[in-house]
Amino acid sequence: MISNRRIAQAFSTLGMVGVVALGSASIAQDAQPVKQTTATKAVGSESGAEPASLKGKGNLTFASKSQETGVIFDNENPTLSFQFKNVGLGPVTVTNIKPACGCTAVELTKTTYAPGESGSIEVIFDPKGKRGAQARNITVFTDQENNPTTTLMVRSFVKPLVVVEPAQLVFKPSQKGAGATADLHVKGRFEDFKVTRATTTDPEVFSVEIIDNGEVAEGDEILYDRIIRVTLSKDVKPESYHSELSIRTNDPEKPIFSVTTYAQVHGDLRMTPVRMTLGRLVVGDEVDISLHVRTVTGAPFEITSANSNTVALDAEYTFEPVDPEVRNDWIVRAKGTAVNVAPRFNALLHLVTNVKDEEQATIQMYGQIRRN
Repeated sequence: MISNRRIAQAFSTLGMVGVVALGSASIAQDAQPVKQTTATKAVGSESGAEPASLKGKGNLTFASKSQETGVIFDNENPTLSFQFKNVGLGPVTVTNIKPACGCTAVELTKTTYAPGESGSIEVIFDPKGKRGAQARNITVFTDQENNPTTTLMVRSFVKPLVVVEPAQLVFKPSQKGAGATADLHVKGRFEDFKVTRATTTDPEVFSVEIIDNGEVAEGDEILYDRIIRVTLSKDVKPESYHSELSIRTNDPEKPIFSVTTYAQVHGDLRMTPVRMTLGRLVVGDEVDISLHVRTVTGAPFEITSANSNTVALDAEYTFEPVDPEVRNDWIVRAKGTAVNVAPRFNALLHLVTNVKDEEQATIQMYGQIRRN
């Protein structure tokens, strides 16, 4: 680690790359040009003036443009040093250094290098939240005439200290009243590893159980698997559900973290197609679109109202059963005229039904309405 390097901003939890250059000047996160101070006047004369004949004649050459950290854990922050030298006839100025992720900000104290002068760029890789093979670019910008930009590469293979699979817990779509379960595996690297607690932000929808699954093989390693079994309640209404699992472990390197949970519960009603598509219209065009609303179980039901508050259409919304005797399949229609411009028309048609837990149903209408 180089002693005169100052890092101006801590690295974010996304964990990409930070850049610190030995004897360089301030590089901002938004990739603004480096500001030159009195101490960084160009080489050429006592006043800091640079001979016109040497302007742009510098040539920053790197000993290596790609380096590897090897295999690391996701709680490590390895530092790599990219050595360079100005082998040109004139001075060269580093005007900017931009990590590909754009997630860091640092301060540097020197940007201009005389002919024959050497320096280095220190790269700190933060692998938090990463897994497997990683590659990160850092682009160095200079004022030299030939090849003014250089791309450096940092490669790494990251092993998570605590393995969490999957990264997000997504339930398969389920039918109303069926309920469902999904398992999250949390694997530690020591025999006494434990998940000490797991809670959800929506306990009325999801319940949580912790299960000791013993030893499991992961490549050539033995890990200690703890299952967090999440159960979706049978009593929830048809809807999309989203919750955060808060998980605590006895591993001091990862004592607490969260995992997002998603679930989709379908009701008895189905739309075919799933939305009403207007296509591309111009103001004044006639509109006549329809779809079917059915019950999955085949049970009869009633639609008592259909309306939309869109101002792009002057339309009548109607509904009628395909078979008045059976009444388990209805045609809903929007018929009228496009009256206002809507470059991205996206509106809802609201239905009122007598289906339990689905008394309010919506149909998406979308398209494009242009001027005549």
